[in-house]
Amino acid sequence: MMILSSGTENLKLIAEYFQKSEALGGPTRDWVGIYEECATILYQEIDYINEGKNADKFRRDFRNIKWVRVPLVYWDYTASKVLTLEYAPGIKINQLEMIDSRGYDRSRISSRAIEAYLIQILKTGFFHADPHPGNLAIDKDETIIYYDFGMMGEIKSFTREKLLELFYSVYEKDAKKVMKALIDLGALQPMGDLSAVRRSIQFFLDNLLTQTPDQQQTLAAIGEDLFAIAQDQPFRFPSTFTFVVRAFSTLEGIGYILDPEYSFIKIAAPYAQARINAVTMPYRVQRIEEFVNQLEAGDLKFRVRVLEAERAARKATILQMATMYTVLGGTLLNLGVSLSSQGNQFIAYGSFVGAGVFLTLFLLSMQRVKKLDKFENVI
Repeated sequence: MMILSSGTENLKLIAEYFQKSEALGGPTRDWVGIYEECATILYQEIDYINEGKNADKFRRDFRNIKWVRVPLVYWDYTASKVLTLEYAPGIKINQLEMIDSRGYDRSRISSRAIEAYLIQILKTGFFHADPHPGNLAIDKDETIIYYDFGMMGEIKSFTREKLLELFYSVYEKDAKKVMKALIDLGALQPMGDLSAVRRSIQFFLDNLLTQTPDQQQTLAAIGEDLFAIAQDQPFRFPSTFTFVVRAFSTLEGIGYILDPEYSFIKIAAPYAQARINAVTMPYRVQRIEEFVNQLEAGDLKFRVRVLEAERAARKATILQMATMYTVLGGTLLNLGVSLSSQGNQFIAYGSFVGAGVFLTLFLLSMQRVKKLDKFENVI
């Protein structure tokens, strides 16, 4: 414990130095926050009582998912320095030859590994922070077995909702929604003109889903590319996501090993959409109930729009402007002719130009009237 404490203290000094250094990304990364996140999880990992509680909580979260297995904790044989778990053997998730020899579907296994992690990140908020091949195995019926619950992380409800929005916005390739989600998550500072940031995000979104699996950039690479432009753009890496990004990078590597056609976004999008619907449905129902209650109480006032009257008013306004353009244009034309006959060619030329401008505006107005008439005939 003393050695660990000494080591973490040295790491803290390094983190503080990095935080002050612009060359090392101090303004764009919360180095001290990342250190604190790592130190907390490191101390939790050597507490076996805490690890046992983590395993129990993780099992409860997946109690209704038949294809995820979490070993039982034998509390009668567990203490602060000894953790006793149920014996749960399986094939390591990266042992492809053994997986193939059992006739398991590698594509389904990779999809389940990602979906299980999405459940942790977006639904329960309690996630395995170290999902490397040594901590994941495959049992019969392609069930995924989890081991080692010392490194676990938690995500608050608000952050989960914004991550949901981020995932689905990425799938839709909507840069504006991605920017909003990043701002809400604290990964993007809403300062100055963000048009360059939007273009950068749109570039990565366009390349994310259009490339072939052999060419497709990984999520980790895309994340690195986005934060690489942080020197010029207001990106900031939140310390909360330290182990989330690490876990996603590990799982993505496993996904590609299992299935060369693997695509994280295509797996994540349907789940994210289902979660968005599940999260927003109660609010939709509540709004409908409030609307009905207000309607019954007579608190709502409706303004009936007569579309024909609106179109007629719009047409009349355009015709009035066209008439005004005609009068002004005619006046300037007469003035130009008069000045030209008096030899004042310069001012006359200006009058003719002005008359031409008003004539153009008149023609454009009449074109708009024609379009309105055509629209009315269609409907």
